[in-house]
Amino acid sequence: MPTDTAFPENLPRHGSAYHRRRWYALLILSLSLMLVIMDGTIVNVAIPSIVRNFDASFRDAEWVNTIYSLVYAATLILWGKIGDQYGRRLLFLIGVVLFGLGSALVGASSSITMLIAMRALQGIGAGILSPSTLSIVTTTFRGKERGIAFGIWGATAGVAAALGPLLGGWVIDNATWLVDEFGSWRWAFYINIPVVVLAFFGSLWAIRESRDEHTKHYFDVLGTVVGGLGLAAVVFGIIEGQTYGWWKPDDVFAVFGWEWPSQSISIVPVSILVGAILLAIFTWYERRLERRGSEPLFEFGLLRFRSFRYGMITGLIVNLGEIGILFAITLFLQGTKGLTAFDTGVALLPLAALAFVAAPLAGAFSQRLGPKWIVTTGMVVEVIALLILSIIITPDVRVRSVALMLGVYGLGLGLAIAQLTNLVLYDIPPDKSGIASGGNSTIRQVGAALGIAIIGTVLTTSIEHNLDDEFQASDLSPQVLAMQNVFLEMAKQPVNFDFEAMMVESMPPGMGGMPAGAAGSEMPAHPGAGDTPPQAGEGNPAAGAPPGMPSADALRAEGRELGAIVEAARSEGMSTAALAAAIFVGLGALSSLLLPNPKESPEERAAAH
Repeated sequence: MPTDTAFPENLPRHGSAYHRRRWYALLILSLSLMLVIMDGTIVNVAIPSIVRNFDASFRDAEWVNTIYSLVYAATLILWGKIGDQYGRRLLFLIGVVLFGLGSALVGASSSITMLIAMRALQGIGAGILSPSTLSIVTTTFRGKERGIAFGIWGATAGVAAALGPLLGGWVIDNATWLVDEFGSWRWAFYINIPVVVLAFFGSLWAIRESRDEHTKHYFDVLGTVVGGLGLAAVVFGIIEGQTYGWWKPDDVFAVFGWEWPSQSISIVPVSILVGAILLAIFTWYERRLERRGSEPLFEFGLLRFRSFRYGMITGLIVNLGEIGILFAITLFLQGTKGLTAFDTGVALLPLAALAFVAAPLAGAFSQRLGPKWIVTTGMVVEVIALLILSIIITPDVRVRSVALMLGVYGLGLGLAIAQLTNLVLYDIPPDKSGIASGGNSTIRQVGAALGIAIIGTVLTTSIEHNLDDEFQASDLSPQVLAMQNVFLEMAKQPVNFDFEAMMVESMPPGMGGMPAGAAGSEMPAHPGAGDTPPQAGEGNPAAGAPPGMPSADALRAEGRELGAIVEAARSEGMSTAALAAAIFVGLGALSSLLLPNPKESPEERAAAH
């Protein structure tokens, strides 16, 4: 943490208007940080509604979630350095405007493509807001007040994580009086706008402009572009592998009228390879800037510090599992268990609440045992909870049981994350704490983006494999079995389909037990949602089935069997995803054993030196 002398010319003078308003400034900064964190959790409970609204695919759902973390991570350090150079309040205001504009445009999106693009704009705004709030707190408070301010600022993150799914779920379920049920998710983003307006004008009144007068006016644009493109290419490959093929092309990739030309190799491995090359170039370029004495986006030389090196590795690995499993479990609760958005938020509440409670307990225990063992213990608790989840998740699992295990998982999360954040900066020199903190935040967001991509891929791959096995062992009619690929795509969507009603109500005339759309190569994502059911005498089995067509009872029975097959495949997929997350967190626990175990805080160590 920077010392009081780090920004002597920026601290508000006693008796000045800005000094008197400093606690109002903290309130504004905390509310802004809350928006950034809540938007990463609200979207989880909103995704099923978004998918239904736009008939979107599973990979679209992944991108809605991933693009926010990806853009946030790619630009986080850059914005922090720009704020130091040109004005922290100025950058904060820009971030507030972009975040608010992105929120409004996400809510007003007319297509899934527009929504994903506007989520990227939100990510840029979040990447600007997050480091700005931290640096403004640093330059606004001094002495003991700074410790209190950082405690409030940090606690905001825990509160936001708990409120995000609850508030978002309540809005989605209760905004139907404003719009229909397919558009109520929009208000989960519109509610950001009043807070954004308050933050903008409140910051002009309460926050004093500050900048580092001694820093060079240089920022690493090339490093940001190369690193961001490299990361985006890797994440694109992981997410789109199921669609375009991991090696051989399964589908044609096209963008702006241009099509991927190769028929022998998919765009996916090429994208991952290009991304890896760009990240290697990014590493070389950043190290070159560092050797020349310039200010790189990320100083790889900081990895020589043991706590930072292994703390970064641990944070990256753990986030792969932690964030990925939250994405998957939300889809399971709504798509398979049929919970509403608000009920999903309630089910996730034990996780956030116990994480919030465990964080201060971790600080107390770390003074006796050292932070390293608290981090490792927390991750072991997470692994145990995830392994139990992977065992108990079946089609018949009770939501209460899932919520209980999520609470245990949250307990471990709170123990691990609070102390890992402190420990990673333990031996970093005070004058490097800013860039090190930004690097740590960035690598965590990179882990979040990759985690959603990897766990999402594990989930869909497992669903596909299990659905194929279930279909082969079923007694479904040949007509339904012929539509296996259609039902596979439906199973991947985070929507709770009523297959029994679908089989009866969505039959086109004369199709004899084949679902709507079976005559062609595609099936509507939500059969029956907007179609007019066949009338009596037109092949509707409920109105008296013509000779050769199955009865309504037979169709209902087949619909029930089909629903049970899809539910079993989804549950197996969720179980496999939980196991994959447990492996990642377990690797993080092993990595944490390499961390140092100091008994003094970073502030005490800095003061001693």
